[in-house]
Amino acid sequence: MKKHFRDLLKYNEWANYRVLKSVEENGPDDAELLKLYSHILSAQTIWLNRIKDLPTSPFPVWEQYKLSELSTMTEESSDNWNDYMGEHKLETFEEMIFYTDSEGKKYENTIREIITHMVNHSAYHRGQVAKYIRDKGGQPAITDYIVYARGK
Repeated sequence: MKKHFRDLLKYNEWANYRVLKSVEENGPDDAELLKLYSHILSAQTIWLNRIKDLPTSPFPVWEQYKLSELSTMTEESSDNWNDYMGEHKLETFEEMIFYTDSEGKKYENTIREIITHMVNHSAYHRGQVAKYIRDKGGQPAITDYIVYARGK
């Protein structure tokens, strides 16, 4: 199972860097693009902090960051998730995490469920970025998992 999640996180990293480049090329000052990509990275940080039982409050869910900040955040998110995978001692990810969401509601989910959600959530919003770029006449990055898998 650990190999599977390492692969998903590598895919997520690959796709994020492609989207970052796409934002740079198609609208580095476009508020909607910056907001969508900011949300992806904020959510990735929030979910990892929940797993690690760290504060999530410094990372508003819908904060809009500048392109230069997003570049740094992309690298930090990838590094932090990769470090977490390297530190995680078990092959399974069935440990239960207890956390409070951004609205103050309490939940519990396994690490397996959280990682799966985080990668799917990121893919969903990367799709929104692609649609927005395409609607503006640009060429969005291709971020399909199968394209990533073919290039491995």
